[in-house]
Amino acid sequence: MKPPRAILFSLLILANLVWSGSFVATSIATRQMSPTFLTMTRMFVGGVVLFPFVLIAFRRNRAAFSRSALIKSALLGLIGFTFPVTLETIGIHASTAALGAVSIALEPLFTVLIAALFLHQKLSGKRKFAMALAAIGAYVVAGCPRPGVAGYALGDALLLLAVLCYACYNAMSSRMTEDLPASAAMSIMLLTGFLGCVPLWLLSGGAWPHRLSPGPLLALVFLALLATAGAYLIWLFVLQDQDIARAAITLYLQPIFGVLLSIAILKTHPTLYFYIGAFMILVALYLGRHKEVVQPSQSIDVSSR
Repeated sequence: MKPPRAILFSLLILANLVWSGSFVATSIATRQMSPTFLTMTRMFVGGVVLFPFVLIAFRRNRAAFSRSALIKSALLGLIGFTFPVTLETIGIHASTAALGAVSIALEPLFTVLIAALFLHQKLSGKRKFAMALAAIGAYVVAGCPRPGVAGYALGDALLLLAVLCYACYNAMSSRMTEDLPASAAMSIMLLTGFLGCVPLWLLSGGAWPHRLSPGPLLALVFLALLATAGAYLIWLFVLQDQDIARAAITLYLQPIFGVLLSIAILKTHPTLYFYIGAFMILVALYLGRHKEVVQPSQSIDVSSR
C-alpha cells in the first residue's frame, strides 16, 4: 500500500530541510578534517548503518541481487556519491556558501534536462515555467552572487561538476535500482562510494584528524547519518511514486531553509532578496505540485530510487 502523496511530498520537504544544513556542516567539519576524509567517512557510516537492510532483502529475495543489479547500484555509488560529494566538499571549502547555494538552482534544471534526453520525460508549459521561476528565485535568495568573484573560480567549477553528477544520479537512479529495495540499494551505493573515496583520500595525503572538537564532530555525525543515510534514503523511497520533475523542483526549498536556519541559529536578518526569491520559489512549487499525466508512449519507469 503506497503512502498518500501528501506524506511523500512532506518527506521530500524533510529531506531538503536536512540537506539545507549540509553546506554549513561541511564548512564546520572541514576545519579539522580534510574534505576527502569527510566524504569517505560520510559514505562509510551511512552505508554501514543501512547495511542490515541489505541482509534482510537478500534473505527475502536473493534473485533480486543479480550481477546486473549490483553493478548498476555500484555505478550509481560512484556517480551519485564518490564524485559529486568529493567535488562538492572541496568546492565548498574553496568557494563561498552563497555560491554553494546557487549550485542548487542548477541541479533540478540539469536533472529535468537529463530525464528529458534519456528517459523521454515531457514537461508541460506550466512545469517549465515553474522550473524557471524557481531557479531564478534560488539565485535571488542567495543574493544574486557572481561566479568567480574574489578568486573562487576553482570552487565554482568544482561545484558545477558536482551538480552535474548529482543530476545524472537523480535522473537515472530510479531506473537503475528498480530491482532492489530502496534501503538495500542505498547501502550498496554508499559503500561503493566509500570504496571509491579511499584512493582519493590516499592520493590527497591520507590525512587523519588527531582530534575533533564538538563542533566538527557533530557536523560529521549530521552529515553521515542525516544528510547522507537519512535524506538520500528518503529521496530514493519517494521516487517510487513521484515523477522526477515534481521531486526535483522541491530541491529549490534548500536556499529558503538555509536562510531560515541562519536566522534561527546565527540570528541573522534576511534581506529583501530573500523575501522576493522565497516568494518566487513557493509560487513555483504551487504550480508544479501536481503529478503530470503522460501518454502511455511517454511513460517513465520510476518504480524505485
